[in-house]
Amino acid sequence: MPLENWLAFVAASLILTMTPGPSILLGMVHALRFGTKRTLYTALGDISANMIQMLLVAAGLGIVIANSAVGFQAIKWTGVGVLIYMAVKMWRSAPTLIDAAAPDRSSHPARLYASGFAVAFGNPKALVFFTAFFPQFIDPAAPVLPQLSIMCPTMAALDFAFVMLYAAGAKQCLGFLRQHPRLLNRTAGGTLLTAAGILTSTR
Repeated sequence: MPLENWLAFVAASLILTMTPGPSILLGMVHALRFGTKRTLYTALGDISANMIQMLLVAAGLGIVIANSAVGFQAIKWTGVGVLIYMAVKMWRSAPTLIDAAAPDRSSHPARLYASGFAVAFGNPKALVFFTAFFPQFIDPAAPVLPQLSIMCPTMAALDFAFVMLYAAGAKQCLGFLRQHPRLLNRTAGGTLLTAAGILTSTR
């Protein structure tokens, strides 16, 4: 994977993963309940689920690229449309936050890992997002597996880093989001819309 492609992927992934989503919110809640160190297990569960989702998407893209160049281009353009649709829907949706005052169950590492995994893997939007996002940076003329073997761990590492960063500042972050409830969805929606626009203009 050319360095410039990877840097573009990192820049786009950085913007997208830093926007708080369900996994980041769960990480902040766990940090408030159990401490930042124990939230490490939540973050590991999150990236484990994401890696499985990314591998499923990678396998499908590999098959498409190997069999149809037209099909791959169709996926790329459909991906831009999906990002725009997700952006508009997120912008217009009502704000939701995980309740930090919900009853505790257990701070056992296995439970924290399982909850992080369940929240990430149970989000069907992730599969749609990865399918829409990854093709924008793949060169179909080059071997697909080496490119995805770089992209998948890169995004997982960024996701893990931001879950932990938000967990470290959980009290301040949750307080700010509760004072500005619509900011979360509008920031996420605006980020997706900007990403879609950039991808369209750079073709």
